[in-house]
Amino acid sequence: MRTILAVGLMMTAAASLPAMAAGAVDGRTGFIKSCVAQMDMSQTACGCVADNAAKMLDNQSVAYLEIQANNGPVAAAAAKKLTGSEIAKIDKFMRTVPDRCQAAK
Repeated sequence: MRTILAVGLMMTAAASLPAMAAGAVDGRTGFIKSCVAQMDMSQTACGCVADNAAKMLDNQSVAYLEIQANNGPVAAAAAKKLTGSEIAKIDKFMRTVPDRCQAAK
């Protein structure tokens, strides 16, 4: 189930790219809100995921993770802008960090 939610979170950020550019606080807040809504994790755990994302991923990858899972057209457009390497890095991040943050709460 967590994998499905992680994929949903991944498929959710082109629309969020301007928010990321607006500032780290707004981007972090949007990321946490998306994480809580889509991954059924606490704000604390999602804050941990957001902090790790800021350290491990570039802004475009973080923004991609913010796209709402039910926004297929936006997710598809954002995915086309990512390289295979970026997608692999996002995938690895989503397979490890959320579980680690959830366990640390």
